[in-house]
Amino acid sequence: MHNLKIALCVGESSGDNLGLELIKDLKNHIKNIEIIGVGGPLLEKEGLKSLFKISEISYMGLIDPLLNLKKILKKRKELIDYIKKEKPDLFIGIDSPSFNSGICKTLKRETNIKTIQYVCPQFWAWRYGRVKKFNDLYDRVFSLFPFESNLLKKHNVVHSYVGHPLAKKIPLDINKDEYKAKLGLDKKNKIISLLPGSRKSEINYHYRPICDAVNLFNTNENISFILAVNKETIIPKEFLKYTPENLRIIKGKTQDVLAASDFALVTSGTATLEAALFKSPMIVIYRSNSISNFILSNFFLRTKYISLPNVLTQKNIVKEIRQKDVNGLNIHLSLRELMTERNTQKENFINLHKDLIADDKNKFINAIKETLSK
Repeated sequence: MHNLKIALCVGESSGDNLGLELIKDLKNHIKNIEIIGVGGPLLEKEGLKSLFKISEISYMGLIDPLLNLKKILKKRKELIDYIKKEKPDLFIGIDSPSFNSGICKTLKRETNIKTIQYVCPQFWAWRYGRVKKFNDLYDRVFSLFPFESNLLKKHNVVHSYVGHPLAKKIPLDINKDEYKAKLGLDKKNKIISLLPGSRKSEINYHYRPICDAVNLFNTNENISFILAVNKETIIPKEFLKYTPENLRIIKGKTQDVLAASDFALVTSGTATLEAALFKSPMIVIYRSNSISNFILSNFFLRTKYISLPNVLTQKNIVKEIRQKDVNGLNIHLSLRELMTERNTQKENFINLHKDLIADDKNKFINAIKETLSK
């Protein structure tokens, strides 16, 4: 294969990392590769000229997307029209299945462009029946997790297990002192990283309780608090007045911060897996629109866990604090408990890490060749 034109759509910043591994791998095998579509700064460095910013389509929960539905659908149509005009060999939707499935549906109906969904929609967590439509929407699904692949096989979905790129990239053994030195942190201090999330709605729900929790610690304790957010994340000015003096904000270095952390407080999402792979014992928090949470919890969710380490192992490895319980006092007390108990999280994280490494070095190119040959 000498030439390949790929259209991509990344719906949020975590997908940018997935896209980066994919494109780098393909460039090792293909002489000329052209990337079009929507992505973040990592994919733009690889040559993508993003049609619009990810933030224009990234909304959390059920209510926030509904409130912005007109804008989201307009952006999706703009992207579909662009893809149809450019006629790539392949469209790859990276994460954000709700957004990308609509693109795949149209492309399958109106064009000969092959479709791949990279990161299997979490049908095992909510709306299980979706799995029956996967072969109609996608020519192939890329699965990150072994248990997910077993379920896809059961339903005869065309898929490839590609493992999780972070599991391959991050070493099993983490030298935390090395990362502390890299960030200029005092090795004598316990480092607690605080990850409120990257979306505007996540910052709104999590920033104040996190600051309240930090304020309950004595300033003379040997603890360094680091609040880590993406480069693009904007913390509203009215929130900054709550920021404790002993809280340092670092942008664009989330993985380094997690690698340096002795403990972590993480908002539910991909970052919980990152914390596990960096062997940082953690507490997971999640608060969203109350109506959205009620609908999801009572009518759609099929799993009792919200954090990936718990979901993937089906064990209560890490403590989860949800909705109304996400407040400064609960977070503070939970962090205290995490810091004083004998912790078995690291052992569980090492086992999880090993499970998520896919052995096939040519997994992407082989899967894409198969897809294009059909």
